[in-house]
Amino acid sequence: MKLKIIICLLLVFATSLHARGQTRQVALELVLAVDTSTSVDEAEFELQRTGLADAFAHPELVAVIEAIGNLGIAVTLIEWAGTDQQEIVVGWSHLTDRSSSLAFSDKIRSASRPLKGMTDIGSVLSFSINQLENNTYRGNRLVIDVSGDGSSSVENSAIERDRAIARGITINGLVIFNEEYDLGELAEVDLVQYYSNQVIGGNGAFLITAKGFEDFRIAILNKLLREIRGSATVFRRMPIKPDLQFAKSAP
Repeated sequence: MKLKIIICLLLVFATSLHARGQTRQVALELVLAVDTSTSVDEAEFELQRTGLADAFAHPELVAVIEAIGNLGIAVTLIEWAGTDQQEIVVGWSHLTDRSSSLAFSDKIRSASRPLKGMTDIGSVLSFSINQLENNTYRGNRLVIDVSGDGSSSVENSAIERDRAIARGITINGLVIFNEEYDLGELAEVDLVQYYSNQVIGGNGAFLITAKGFEDFRIAILNKLLREIRGSATVFRRMPIKPDLQFAKSAP
């Protein structure tokens, strides 16, 4: 009986070693969670998709990724709307250089829009936590990047935010002010406060804003540069660098 127990323990240990051997160490595991709820029309969705794609093709972002070296970053793209409406549209990808970053950019450009619906930020945080904890990478830092144009229709954002923080995950936010649903400056303040108090959190967490979907392109580039570089400094709000230049067309 004792021999059987020892054999079982050895098998479990060997399996554990094999699983670890299949895990790649990276500097950062990054979930990009993009809002595709009903408040985002097709033109606005396209601005988000091309903005993200352009960011990963931008020379400055490529340079930041290459500076990390062979360790690189692991990144995936999720589109989300209401409860149980989350979809992985670009799977986990290992970016280490210009070639891999441009390949990820191309995948974003060809990504579909499978979802519309309500706005459930808590559910996408839960989904993103699961993606970070069940992949083949082991990141020195774990980050969820949530962008959206509205507050959650379900009151569970803070619960999932706190669960992520307890697991060592940082959540950063990008608030997009949507003119179609604009109720004035007070609504903008309320949305920023909502993301600040209910969504973002963890080591070095920060929030950035875009005045509209037309500004998403420059805002997400600024955000990604900050996230990938990393810092011990905690920023609650981050100013946009308007001098970052994009080529007229993506490489």
